[in-house]
Amino acid sequence: MTKTGKTRRRRKEARPDEILRAALEEFDDKGFAHSTLAGIATRAGISRTTIYLYYDTKEAIFEAAIRNSVERAIDDVAGIANAAKGDFRTLFSNAIDVIYDRLVKGNAAIFFRILVAEGHLMPDLVGFYHREILSKGEMAIRALIERGIATGELSEDCRSDDMHLFVSPAIFAALWVRLFNRIDPLDIDAFKASHVRLVTDALLARP
Repeated sequence: MTKTGKTRRRRKEARPDEILRAALEEFDDKGFAHSTLAGIATRAGISRTTIYLYYDTKEAIFEAAIRNSVERAIDDVAGIANAAKGDFRTLFSNAIDVIYDRLVKGNAAIFFRILVAEGHLMPDLVGFYHREILSKGEMAIRALIERGIATGELSEDCRSDDMHLFVSPAIFAALWVRLFNRIDPLDIDAFKASHVRLVTDALLARP
């Protein structure tokens, strides 16, 4: 294969990621409803017809962008629950680090804002996000709780707690950063530390 051919191949392989990055910019700037495939193509520096080689619709791009960023983070959180070593406080702190670094500080927070603002216009995408992201995140946190119970660090009563409570501060932080940070900045690291402390202290203190 010629050097030109190799360059073209690398370019083709990288194109889906380029499209997703351009889509995030488009969604962040215009929201979902007012974003267009033409706008995404322009930001990616490609033709609109090229997008159809990879994605059929704007909705498909939105789902792929979520999988590319948010779902990967959730998978990493699930991996922490299966770590070979570590006490509950350390593992929970590590999981929350991933959530804040990737979903609160990162571009993934764009999805939270769009779904809150426009979710009533795109119920299928809201259902997708709940099914593929939130439910998996809940399962990952539940796995951490189960591990803590198995090691004797946590009471079995913790099993009946609502998993939403353990991650809801991160969702609040993601929305705050996207909506209010310019007028009332949130110290994310301090907020994250408080999140970990409140949850772990409460769970570990139960008899």
